[in-house]
Amino acid sequence: MSPFWTPEHHPSLHGHGPGVKATNPKNLLPGDAERTSARGRLPPAKRPRRGLEPGRDLEGQAARSPPRVVTPTRDAAEAKSRKGDVPGPCRLFPGGERGVGSASWRLSPSEGEPGAGACAETKRFLYCSGGGEQLRRSFLLCSLPPSLAGARTLVETIFLDSKPGPPGAPRRPRRLPARYWQMRPLFRKLLGNHARCPYGALLRAHCPLPASAPPAGPDHQKYPGVGGCPSERPAAAPEGEANSGRLVQLLRQHSSPWQVYGLLRACLRRLVPAGLWGSRHNERRFLRNVKKLLSLGKHGRLSQQELTWKMKVQDCAWLRASPGARCVPAAEHRQREAVLGRFLHWLMGAYVVELLRSFFYVTETTFQKNRLFFFRKRIWSQLQRLGVRQHLDRVRLRELSEAEVRQHQEARPALLTSRLRFVPKPGGLRPIVNVGCVEGAPAPPRDKKVQHLSSRVKTLFAVLNYERARRPGLLGASVLGMDDIHRAWRAFVLPLRARGPAPPLYFVKVDVVGAYDALPQDKLAEVIANVLQPQENTYCVRHCAMVRTARGRMRKSFKRHVSTFSDFQPYLRQLVEHLQAMGSLRDAVVIEQSCSLNEPGSSLFNLFLHLVRSHVIRIGGRMYLRYYYIPSGSGVCTPVCASVVQGLPSLSGLSMPRVLLRLVDDFLLVTPHLTRARDFLRTLVRGVPEYGCQVNLRKTVVNFPVEPGALGGAAPLQLPAHCLFPWCGLLLDTRTLEVHGDHSSYARTSIRASLTFTQGFKPGRNMRRKLLAVLQLKCHGLFLDLQGPPGSRAQRRAGPQSPVSPGASLGARGAAGLFPSEAAQWLCLHAFLLKLARHRVTYSRLLGALRTGGCGRAQGGLFGQVGGSTRAALEAAADPALTADFKTILD
Repeated sequence: MSPFWTPEHHPSLHGHGPGVKATNPKNLLPGDAERTSARGRLPPAKRPRRGLEPGRDLEGQAARSPPRVVTPTRDAAEAKSRKGDVPGPCRLFPGGERGVGSASWRLSPSEGEPGAGACAETKRFLYCSGGGEQLRRSFLLCSLPPSLAGARTLVETIFLDSKPGPPGAPRRPRRLPARYWQMRPLFRKLLGNHARCPYGALLRAHCPLPASAPPAGPDHQKYPGVGGCPSERPAAAPEGEANSGRLVQLLRQHSSPWQVYGLLRACLRRLVPAGLWGSRHNERRFLRNVKKLLSLGKHGRLSQQELTWKMKVQDCAWLRASPGARCVPAAEHRQREAVLGRFLHWLMGAYVVELLRSFFYVTETTFQKNRLFFFRKRIWSQLQRLGVRQHLDRVRLRELSEAEVRQHQEARPALLTSRLRFVPKPGGLRPIVNVGCVEGAPAPPRDKKVQHLSSRVKTLFAVLNYERARRPGLLGASVLGMDDIHRAWRAFVLPLRARGPAPPLYFVKVDVVGAYDALPQDKLAEVIANVLQPQENTYCVRHCAMVRTARGRMRKSFKRHVSTFSDFQPYLRQLVEHLQAMGSLRDAVVIEQSCSLNEPGSSLFNLFLHLVRSHVIRIGGRMYLRYYYIPSGSGVCTPVCASVVQGLPSLSGLSMPRVLLRLVDDFLLVTPHLTRARDFLRTLVRGVPEYGCQVNLRKTVVNFPVEPGALGGAAPLQLPAHCLFPWCGLLLDTRTLEVHGDHSSYARTSIRASLTFTQGFKPGRNMRRKLLAVLQLKCHGLFLDLQGPPGSRAQRRAGPQSPVSPGASLGARGAAGLFPSEAAQWLCLHAFLLKLARHRVTYSRLLGALRTGGCGRAQGGLFGQVGGSTRAALEAAADPALTADFKTILD
């Protein structure tokens, strides 16, 4: 019997349309009991199933549908349906759907697709390498024939969560509910449209390649029904043309989002039959969501609620379980909405995403925040070849043979393997190493080898942090965040101001080239051995789970608390009291999960050596072993690099008063002695080969004159003596020593590329949470320290930003002690007025209310309700309304 059984295989089951009774009402199988009524008669026949028209489908074509007959008895009908694929009397789905009551047939997300909350996520089509611009052979539409059997498999996969098996494998037929049975002709037409769609021609028409683009790779072959690009063969670039000019030229050859949208729109219009859309309105709504998906950014996602918003269910006749225009019950309408949502979910999350993965390499850049750039894979393949060539020239790698690769795959402990990718920057490509893969392990991070190695690395990271807290001198001038910068800067500024007028200060900023790539492994092992002291220390590691409440929601976190036997807290209550005394624990529930009392330092040190010396990087299809390298994607890279750089012997002779800060590989020296500043600059420019320390003069900045040729090469950037000195996203005033935020990275960018808001589930709460997180970063104590000179910008800045910290002083002389709520409201309304004034047509009525009421300067408004000194501080904070940095932002 054919696995895809149809009524044509059994002539005795053909009926003559609705209303025709069966000719043999007692045609029962042997052993089946005849059901009779109380008077000895057979029960009345069930109502026949009604279709749109006997023998016609939704497209008006002859359909091979189940016969519209009246079954004599329930047992006989079920017996016949077991012999073939005839939808007989079935149980009900939850919600009233007729069909098989098995849990595997319920509406649920398909395998490999996002859940019901996220219909399509941009991360699903990011960084998809490969030179062939063609759909995968394993893609569902490419593996199904344009027949009713293929349409049935497609319907089961989309709506009933059926997993398609390998081609040729025996398949157990199941009965389809009537709602899905009548969909097969439409989806057969969809499969035929896919087989005939000229994807290659559409790609060339909407996203053309320039004349100098590279040809397709050797793996680029046309697949029948998929639409490769075999005829597009532009001239190849010369092999030796791997310079920065060629890179910049290729980086400009990305496809705009509008071009990509045009390609997707053309493919969708050729693929989806008009009957599936139901109306032009539904088609336009879906295409609008496609356009939105392309502009979401790196962390964007499209929810199913957004995808089904304003879609007209009544226009889709194929969603109906039975024909007719009678009143539709609420349960039936919700069921139709769910079925339509599943189809749109698959169309966006599987088909549109597959097109993007197959034809484009999608990535972010270093200069446009989270905005996505779409490169045709032919363009990106040549960009990647140039980037790999430059990377191999810059770092020291050794290619592994096949025997060595097999040996590492079978090694214990597991071998850590990284993959190399590139991120475009204004002048070339920045290599990014993704750590987290274990060689020979399938499907990370679910594999046990991956989980075990990740757990060990986290333990090593916790031990290094414990040693850093116990012995602060290990890191010296290294800072690991804004809090450390604030403490060091405050300790330098306050004594300097207390002695009277500050002398002229000299600033030096130095950037170390390849801090993670240039450290010798022997020196690295020596420094970490000094930190861990593997032959002496034994650590106690306690694993705890913490549950907190934040803004009405439960937050779970898992911590590792490290100690030695000298400061070990044997009981959980003692540990909680210790954490409360340290100020790091409040309003939380602590659950102890496990405790290891014997974690030798030697095993942790061996793990570190294994990470450094046995780290393999995969470039293309080859494996390389790195000699000078710290795994920059792992959690231990920052403290390890800070510990090693702290050991530079040339930095120990600097005298006070001065401040030396180092954030990973960015040095900052501030000193009143010009000779000390020049000696520091000369020492680092000369380099320290023992530590692999080399300076990038193009990123070196000073605020004092440097004689030409004094450094033996290009001169660093020289700023005026009094200026805003840039360092690690901060601007330091060289005269007043105030600290400001550096917003130059936002120049010529859009705010949409910086923040991503999800409009699906509770969009208002999501926006509020993200905006408060941004404000917390902007309202750090480093920017709002009020112990500055009177009238400083830090004190004026405390006005508009102190509502985040209730009870903060206004900071101006004669002003109110606490920041008034009216002043906070006025500042917020003033910000809205400034932004909405750029969209006068849309917000004309709201702007009038803001000017006359909230932001007006009348006595009855908010501005008139605050004191005179507070009003003066507000005017100073709001003048100018926009600084020069913010005026360069595109929005």
